[in-house]
Amino acid sequence: MNGKVDVIMYENPYTFHELPEYAPFKTCPHICATHSLKNGLKRNLESNLLSATEVIQQFYPEWNDVDKRFEQYAELADLLRTWNEDSSSKIIQSFKRNQLNVLITMRNLTEIDLRPSQLRPLWQKREELVFCDVWEKMLPIFQSYMDDAAENLGDLDNIKSLLNTSENTVVLHGFYFITPVQHYVFSKWKEQGLNLVFINLYHKDYPAIFSFLEENFSVEHGWVSKEKWQLTESGEPSPANRMFASAFEGSYEKLPLPTITQKPYEYMIDFVQDIEEDSHYISPNQDELTERLLEFKPDMFIEERHFLSYPIGQYLLHLHSIWNEVKQDYFLTGSMLAECFASGWLEYNGQNARHYTKQLKAILPYLETCQTVDEWFNFLEKLKAAKRLSSGPIRKNELKSGDHFKAVRVNPVLRFSFLSVKYKDLIIIEGFIKKLVQDAKWLMNIEEERVTIKIHFNRIKQLLDNHETRDSLLGKTEKRLVSQLEEMLIRPGRTNHAYHIADLSDAIIVFLKTGLKDPDEEDFEEQPEDEKNIRIQKMQAMDGIIYRNPENVLHVCGMDEKHFPNGQTPMPWPLSEALLERLNYPAANMYLFRKNHELSFSKYLFYTGLCYYGEIQLSWIKNWNDFENLDRSIYVQLLDLQNAPESEEAPFHYVKASIKSAEAQKVKVIEELLSYPNEEFVEMNLCKRRFYYSSVADRFSTYESTFHQGFLIGNVVKLYASIGKTKMEIMGLLKILFPYMSEVRLRAIVDTNMAENLVQSMRKYGLSNRLKYEGVEYPESTMYFQYLTHRGAFQSERWRTSYALVKGKRRERNELATQIASREKILPIANPSEFCKLCPHAEYCDEAYYAVDISKKGWDDNDTDAS
Repeated sequence: MNGKVDVIMYENPYTFHELPEYAPFKTCPHICATHSLKNGLKRNLESNLLSATEVIQQFYPEWNDVDKRFEQYAELADLLRTWNEDSSSKIIQSFKRNQLNVLITMRNLTEIDLRPSQLRPLWQKREELVFCDVWEKMLPIFQSYMDDAAENLGDLDNIKSLLNTSENTVVLHGFYFITPVQHYVFSKWKEQGLNLVFINLYHKDYPAIFSFLEENFSVEHGWVSKEKWQLTESGEPSPANRMFASAFEGSYEKLPLPTITQKPYEYMIDFVQDIEEDSHYISPNQDELTERLLEFKPDMFIEERHFLSYPIGQYLLHLHSIWNEVKQDYFLTGSMLAECFASGWLEYNGQNARHYTKQLKAILPYLETCQTVDEWFNFLEKLKAAKRLSSGPIRKNELKSGDHFKAVRVNPVLRFSFLSVKYKDLIIIEGFIKKLVQDAKWLMNIEEERVTIKIHFNRIKQLLDNHETRDSLLGKTEKRLVSQLEEMLIRPGRTNHAYHIADLSDAIIVFLKTGLKDPDEEDFEEQPEDEKNIRIQKMQAMDGIIYRNPENVLHVCGMDEKHFPNGQTPMPWPLSEALLERLNYPAANMYLFRKNHELSFSKYLFYTGLCYYGEIQLSWIKNWNDFENLDRSIYVQLLDLQNAPESEEAPFHYVKASIKSAEAQKVKVIEELLSYPNEEFVEMNLCKRRFYYSSVADRFSTYESTFHQGFLIGNVVKLYASIGKTKMEIMGLLKILFPYMSEVRLRAIVDTNMAENLVQSMRKYGLSNRLKYEGVEYPESTMYFQYLTHRGAFQSERWRTSYALVKGKRRERNELATQIASREKILPIANPSEFCKLCPHAEYCDEAYYAVDISKKGWDDNDTDAS
């Protein structure tokens, strides 16, 4: 006997539990469409609150466990690898590229009791037919889980036991759309005699907002006709709800909205600086917005729940990514190495690669053309040879490690970032890379070809166990994630089947990136109310976020014209809408319902948000990613809002240091600075922050960018040409020193810098004029390596007065040293100008001018061909 279906509609989300129509069901299980709604209702309801995701998992035990999905993903990969029908080879390749989507569709159709035999006669395109064939082969792997689900759903007593209730009725709250598996489960409950009571927000006067619910809860979908709904009234809606809804009803009613404001932000950084811990943040573009926010303020936002947000995830990802299945070789990239070094998980000979990230960054320009592992080691050998070749002057002058100012003067090629790294550090970095590749080859033993999941997981666990300092590196959440990973690694699987090692690698990579989850699945974990870190919720969480503390602002961010309303509902790939329409299967029809009403969902959620009792702020960022001058969403425009008042406080609060340097300490600092070479005062006068980065925070300045290094190579060319080297000889030397540079690029630099006037200038001034520092004599040309160009390059007054300090004017030197020593802040004030183009620190200096900011078109006034 079928159970009864009722629908109760309420107008006020805050008072539905007080309605007499709801009273008979207060003791029944209260199943919420989202986990957000469940958490939001905890304050007002004492009912047995459950989220839909929790309930579904009760009826499909282990089906959604990550280790089971991992096995299924590996099985599918193995099946696609061995598929031998030539006629469908291109389709199989597309399935491999979209393997997670293929698996999700198979799982979703299987769990609603659909089978390939039902779809095969209806195919519209060949991909669907091949999909059915592959799905057929996967069914035995799914069957035991479906048997468990069928038993759980096939008896009323079993259903009530899993719902932990003796009641014959369940309340289904907030299901403005119902997923296919939810529809299937609810229908089974109804068939077994369980009564269903849908309750939902609705207002009869605003059909343009709510009319889609008539189809959602209709007889067509197995529920009840609108005539049998119980419509309740709760007084007049809020002014914001009325104003927004009336715009769609042809009776636009403009009303004052004192508790709602709008706020445009020019750039992402403006939004980040305005973040308030006590606000409730929600966005239609949550994923992308959170990703960008984490780049600016990684510690401000609530810790992410997936592995790739943490070093351990990045490290495991790259270990499994080094082998390239298509090219059949081991490959490395600079970013891969940088993340592995920074992770703290790469150790060798008692040392941690994290302490060598700076040195790695310095040598990466030399290795930028490397791809295969063999190329990386070949170029590292060349770099070591270049380092030995260039270190002759250091040995000749018997300089020690602390003599860095002397070293960079007798050996100006140290200004190349990769030649500034000590030889012993190059050996250590090479050792770390060898260890990384060794671990990857051990983990991904291609010669072994096939391996069981258990063996592969044991290898991963061994890598984790062998890490010497893991506990000191892990934060609280990362420790929990590693524990979860280890639990999964040691959990016994249902099969000892061996898989191709490349397929297991791909499965691990997808697991680390997505958890092998269906995008429709909800994250169970909810931010505690008292947690001060910030999480931006998805727009679908609006149903529960409105129940949060109304003393805090509800901040709906990312509300620009491109991202809301949003109409990009995913469909089960690779199935077509035409096939689903011909299939006409009740649970699968919910795919079509969602597709047809996706814009209605946006209106419904926005209306729901306007129910919030507290203050609401609607914001958007005008310029971010590839978008420029974005306008606010049309829904925001309909409210005709006032801009939020600008804060009178600065976004940052600078606190003066409470401990000031004693006069004696100041004198000591001045004395130390006056011992520096005169050339450092040239840099100090150009920009004190540049000097600080170059000579205080580091030993001396070096150049990493290929653009800047082009100038340095140009100086090398002029030096060798001025002592009589031929173009052929110079090219031969440059190919040895700079193998990462193309011959075309090197030849262009040589041709430009061997112009007679430039060579004559180098010979007359660069080599003839001599400078001296603490007994070490060197040519003026060393300055060309420090500043990239020569004395007469610019006509500006600052350049001339700065360069004059080479002569060692004591009064000016004293003034500059005193200014540095007297500063209250650690970081000196920057002096941005056209010289930022020549600065080695422009990449990370927040005051630096970009090239587009500088009016000058040429590089310098008198030497446009310097490079």
